[in-house]
Amino acid sequence: MESTSAAQFDASAAFGVPGLEQVRDDVWALGQPMPGEHLPASLLYLLRDSSGGFHVIDPGTDGDDNWGRLVDALASLDARPDAIRSVTVTHLHADHLGMATRIQHASGATLALHHAEAAALQTLAEHPPTREGTAQQAREWGVPVERSAELVAVADAMPPVIVPAIDLLLSDGDRLDVPGFALDVVHTPGHTPGHLCLRDTGRGLLFSGDHLLPTVFSGLGLGGASTTNPLADYLQGLERISRPGDVEVLPGHGFRFTGVAERAAETAEHHLRRTAEVRATVAADPSLSIWEIASKLTWTAGFDNLSGFQLWSALSQTALHREYVGGRR
Repeated sequence: MESTSAAQFDASAAFGVPGLEQVRDDVWALGQPMPGEHLPASLLYLLRDSSGGFHVIDPGTDGDDNWGRLVDALASLDARPDAIRSVTVTHLHADHLGMATRIQHASGATLALHHAEAAALQTLAEHPPTREGTAQQAREWGVPVERSAELVAVADAMPPVIVPAIDLLLSDGDRLDVPGFALDVVHTPGHTPGHLCLRDTGRGLLFSGDHLLPTVFSGLGLGGASTTNPLADYLQGLERISRPGDVEVLPGHGFRFTGVAERAAETAEHHLRRTAEVRATVAADPSLSIWEIASKLTWTAGFDNLSGFQLWSALSQTALHREYVGGRR
């Protein structure tokens, strides 16, 4: 894997936010600051079609500052927000979807998501996490009573899910209506049920959202309940985007890069290494709870140092790997 943007690479290394940068003729990337301590920015992509209209991929977290960054970026390209014709979002998380509604109001742009993602959004809005449900999940995972409260607090802190006005439901293999581009939808579930990537073979570009990232490994199962195992789905998606391999990857965070097959293989190895740990732990004692399994695994920060959302995520990921080991696909 090699970075193809020194500016984005340097910004990522410094935990900073990259500015507007041209990627190809009629393709630009813009860093959008995001809250939290884990990643400094998401990457918004601007495409100018053959008739002069603009199209946005993953507009980023909503807020006046990020809106101002987009307006300024458009102005530098001699355009205004009302030139935006469409917004396509790779998945439902607020650091990708958040500003879509503001763009719609300013421009009348259409909003497109994968149909499975739209359904997941609706389910999350109608059935948000509850204290009772989270406490029950903690009991099923075998979480000690004295640690259960902090997981319940995670559910309490979740903001309400707001379903935007979705104009177009996408499916695998669809082509976006962006004149002058040939952007094909690749359904890549795992991170969320309806995550999608966009491939433009002619330009040699792959917009990978959070499915494949250069500096971190995506969490799985972060879009609500799934009828299939998110790990199995995710690994299949990695194989799909690795063919063909001669592309430049435009991810949702970090920096653009080449070497998609190598990074996909490294990412799959990371997740399967966790699976191997879980398999060995379960083989030694099949009666272990999810909490007990997780406590025996290797975590970057150390299991004893995990708390709040990080603890919830670790337990959730452990449960996914346990199901995968047990044969759920």
